[in-house]
This record gives sequence, C-alpha cells and structure tokens, in this order.
Amino acid sequence: MAAPEAVPGLPLAKALQAAAGAGFLFYCLSACLILLARIRLRRQALKAQAGTGGNHDH
Repeated sequence: MAAPEAVPGLPLAKALQAAAGAGFLFYCLSACLILLARIRLRRQALKAQAGTGGNHDH
C-alpha cells in the first residue's frame, strides 16, 4: 500500500473536501438567516395589520 504522501492528488482532494464543507456550512447559515428574516418580516406585517384593524378577507 502506498503512503498517503505518495498518492497523487490527495492534497488537492483534501483541499476540495474542506472547501465543500465550508460551502455547505455557508449555505446552511444563509438559509437560516433568510428564514429568520422572513419570520421577522411576517410578524411585523401581522402586527401592523392588527394595529390598523386590517383584518379584511380580500
């Protein structure tokens, strides 16, 4: 069996795996932030609607 240092492309594969992991974490963080922003905006809209008495079914 070859030593890990002797396998061609192994450092590149490790670097790509690390980049993919970082990208996945960034994707998850972005999705969570977008969901939190949507929830906050929806709550603000509902509060504004309740404050103006706009409970009409249009």
